[in-house]
Amino acid sequence: MAVVRRSGVSGVSGRARKKALLIAPEFPYDSFWGYRYVIRLIGRKAAFPPLGLLTFAAYLPDDWDLELADLNVTSPSDRVLRTKIAQADAVFVSAMSIQKRSLVDLLRGPARGLDTPFVLGGPFASSYRDQIVHPCTESDRILHEGLDVLVWGEAAGAMGELLAYLDSDPAHSSGPPRLLIPRSVAAVEPGSRGYLNDRSIFRPLDGVPLPRWDLIRVKDYYSMMIQTTAGCPFRCDFCDIIQFNGGFNRPKDPEAVSRELGAILDTGYRGSVFSVDDNFIGMPAATSEILDAMIEFQRRHGYPFTFYTQASVNLGTPKLEHLVDKMKLAGFDAVFLGIENPDPDALIGMNKKQNLKVDIPRAIARIQAAGIEVYAGFIFGADQDTPSTADRIIEFVRETKIFTAMTGMLTPVPHTPLYQRLRRERRLSPAEYTGNNTDDDVQFAPMRMSAEELRQGIHHILHSLFRPAESYRRGLEMLAAVTPHIFARRRIDTGLLKAALVSLWAQGVRRLDPNYFKLLWNGFKLDRLHYRRARHEARRLAALKKALAGEKAAEVGLSRERLDELIGLAHEYLVRFRPEESLEQVRRYVGELRERVRSGIRHAEDVSVIYENAVKYLRARMARHRFPGVKLLGAFEAAIKGLHYEKVMRSIIAGGSADSTLSRTQ
Repeated sequence: MAVVRRSGVSGVSGRARKKALLIAPEFPYDSFWGYRYVIRLIGRKAAFPPLGLLTFAAYLPDDWDLELADLNVTSPSDRVLRTKIAQADAVFVSAMSIQKRSLVDLLRGPARGLDTPFVLGGPFASSYRDQIVHPCTESDRILHEGLDVLVWGEAAGAMGELLAYLDSDPAHSSGPPRLLIPRSVAAVEPGSRGYLNDRSIFRPLDGVPLPRWDLIRVKDYYSMMIQTTAGCPFRCDFCDIIQFNGGFNRPKDPEAVSRELGAILDTGYRGSVFSVDDNFIGMPAATSEILDAMIEFQRRHGYPFTFYTQASVNLGTPKLEHLVDKMKLAGFDAVFLGIENPDPDALIGMNKKQNLKVDIPRAIARIQAAGIEVYAGFIFGADQDTPSTADRIIEFVRETKIFTAMTGMLTPVPHTPLYQRLRRERRLSPAEYTGNNTDDDVQFAPMRMSAEELRQGIHHILHSLFRPAESYRRGLEMLAAVTPHIFARRRIDTGLLKAALVSLWAQGVRRLDPNYFKLLWNGFKLDRLHYRRARHEARRLAALKKALAGEKAAEVGLSRERLDELIGLAHEYLVRFRPEESLEQVRRYVGELRERVRSGIRHAEDVSVIYENAVKYLRARMARHRFPGVKLLGAFEAAIKGLHYEKVMRSIIAGGSADSTLSRTQ
């Protein structure tokens, strides 16, 4: 919890300064998304900073003093938190629906009976606004009485009205909260998507200010965050994100992306950065330009960051393979894909028809071959699903070598076509705490199975994928499938070393689990294999380069195809280690070189340059696999993540049906 007082003077003469308390509610401990078990092991306090709050803070005028309380980082007593709320002129909260319980606890606890007005923004306020304004459950009644303003969508569109309200020095009221929402959105029928392409609602991101990173300690978090685009062109019937982020892709200017990366770098942070885009490749041409900016930034600063993001499955198609190549050059090492279901009929029922156009296993393999791990989301409970669908999802995950497979129950979110259809069919079963699709609280009546069968199916999937033996096996297969590249940071810090020692004790020594040690041993062996292959090829090319002296161009060995492959290696070396030449210069030079080779023109000088830079690339690969190499480190990370997934899985199953047969350890 940090207090920051701005030095700027008020724009209104004699106007008193105001104090804002910004609160990020807690994510449930037993949630796949929070990585709380992993975070504790690596010496961090939370997975991600509250990017929405930090961006909103940047919109507030200079006459506001700001204090951030991230309840995922610190746990102030109710007395301390109550004092801070009482001293503030306004409290601003940004939340996802999964954080609802924490927000309810805040309002009925430390905030109860105080006069400070509460403003709620973020996805929860946008999607669940009707439930808050017209409460039917006890938790919604608490939100109704405890909140004063609900902000729909992005802050930029509501700041004028919100600031005018705050300038009136309001006091908290237990009456209905006022809803700041565009009239055209409020006027449509629930579930309507007629406004999703309205450019007057979903505006360009050019004016989004830099997040207020000075409000947090970056060392408290495992990963930083950036947003490069918003919105998605697809119309999946269960998705609420496009309802308030737009049904088309809105990219930031590449220069703005570079500035945001620079702001993160200026905090002293080095490490993983999550690009939180709804669909990173929603507008491929714009994504390509953004990636160029990210590559140049990384090159100028010695590759301080490793990126991961969210995208649609067409990323792995031949049409977009150039984006995969650029993502690799930018330092991406993972991407989350919304696969949802291997059954084509279920995808049609979800209106996720874009997935039907893609050979998904082949797309996954292409991305993995580029050195980018695939995370995936799956949904169980579609109208086409039966109890046997659970086994189809399990087999698909195993066949595609996906380690991080986030499988959740279908969750009807208000204002989506799915929700409205189930409502018309009288199949909704509202829960007190909605929004966590990885628990087993069934929120609707399934079509082809009972609610209990749906719950048991989720238990079956989670247990089958995340019991230790299976988790270690899939972790090893993932490590073997993902071809390492030289653009991701090889991170060895005290946090990771501490986590590795804890993992060795908790997962290895205490359990004496041979599968755990097999994972680590094979990670070590993969490093040795990649090291030896790179060393052998480097020595061979060095010998060829030496023998090249004095040879005529026509007598130079190696096939045209092999030389083309080596040009690719040389290109990657030049991008990674020659920042003094611009990305465009490197591309032009390599393109000309490749064109000469492909046309059959072989100059000894060209071949010598190819050999030289390919050898340097291979030596860089060798360095990544020296002990402890990237595969061994990856094995430790997979084991530690596996421990988190296992704990969450057991927690969900333990809270389920008493007659569950899946609560056994193996």
